[in-house]
Amino acid sequence: MKTIQFNFNHPVKGNATLSPANCDGGACVRIKVESSKDNLLEVPVNNCNEGKWKLTLNWEHEGRMFSHQEDFEVTNENNFRSH
Repeated sequence: MKTIQFNFNHPVKGNATLSPANCDGGACVRIKVESSKDNLLEVPVNNCNEGKWKLTLNWEHEGRMFSHQEDFEVTNENNFRSH
């Protein structure tokens, strides 16, 4: 399984949105995510077609809302690169 991994210093439970760079609103994928016991968060990107994508993470920790955006690219070699 292809994933994008994040290491946090606290537990994370929230939502991830995967959007193609040219997203018109209908092609976006939203999934619920939760970090493991060691605060590692793995966001699956198996269903992302070749091209440029944006990952948006939203979560709450200790009553505060957090958001993180990450651009990445899926290449025809079945790999991806973070920007």
